[in-house]
Amino acid sequence: MQTLLAYIKLMRPLNVFIGILGILLGGYLTGNLHVSGALWLAVMTVITFTGGANAINDYYDYEIDKINRPDRPLPSGKIPRSHAGIFAYVLYMLGVSASALINQLSFIIAVISMVLLIGYSRWWKRQPIYGNVVVSVMIGIAFLYGAAAFESPRAALPPAFIAFVYTWGREIIKDLEDAEGDATLNANTLPIRYGEFLAKIFTTVLFIILIFGVLVPYLLHIYNEAYLIMVLVGVDVPILYITFRLWQSHTSSEFRYLSQILKADMLIGLLAVFVGTF
Repeated sequence: MQTLLAYIKLMRPLNVFIGILGILLGGYLTGNLHVSGALWLAVMTVITFTGGANAINDYYDYEIDKINRPDRPLPSGKIPRSHAGIFAYVLYMLGVSASALINQLSFIIAVISMVLLIGYSRWWKRQPIYGNVVVSVMIGIAFLYGAAAFESPRAALPPAFIAFVYTWGREIIKDLEDAEGDATLNANTLPIRYGEFLAKIFTTVLFIILIFGVLVPYLLHIYNEAYLIMVLVGVDVPILYITFRLWQSHTSSEFRYLSQILKADMLIGLLAVFVGTF
C-alpha cells in the first residue's frame, strides 16, 4: 500500500487534476463536449502524460532533490530511481497510444508533447528561459489537446495563452525557490545565471502582461461579464499581491509560499473561463 501511495505521489495528483480540468475545459470551449470514447481517451492521455512527466523529472532531478526535496519518493528511497524511469516511459507509451485512437491531430500533439517533456527533463530544465518556456507551452497545450479531441483547437487559444504566461511566471518563482540546490549542482537556471534581481524583473513583466492579458477575451467579447469580475478579483488581485511579495522575498520558503498560491489560483482562472462562456 505504501508503495502504491508513493507512485501516486510521484505522479503529483494535484497536477494531474489540473491537467484533467484543462482537457475538460478545452473540450467544453468547442461546444461539442460530451461523454464519449474521445473524452475518456483524452483524459487518459493527460493523466499518463502528467504522471510520466513528473516521474521522468524526478528521475533526472534525483541528486538535486536530495537537497531541495528530500521527502519526495525517489530521494526518500520509497521508489528506486530506475523504477521511476521505467514507470515514466510506460505512462508515455500508454498516453501516445490513447491519443492515436482519438484523431490525427491529437496524436501529433501527443508525440510533440512527449518529445518536449523528455527533452525538458533531460536537457532543458536547468537552462535559463528554455526550460521555463517548455513547461509553459505544455500547460497551454493541455487546453488545445482537449479542444483538438473534439476537432476545434482554436476555441482553446485564449486560455492556452493565459496559462502559458501564468505558468512561465510561476516556473521562474520555482527556480528562485530551488536556487540553493540548483547552484550546488551547477544548474544554469535564470536566477543562477542572471541573478535574483533580473529573475524578479522578468517575472514582474510576465505578471503585468498577465494582468492585462486576462482582460483581452472580455474586450473581444469572447467571454462575458462574469468572467471579467472573476479574473479581476480572483486572478489580477492575487497576482498583484504575489508581485508585491515577490520583491520582499529572499528565502526558499518565501518563494515556495508564492508558488503554492499561484498553483491554487490557477483553479480560479479555469473556473473564470468556464463561467465566462455562459
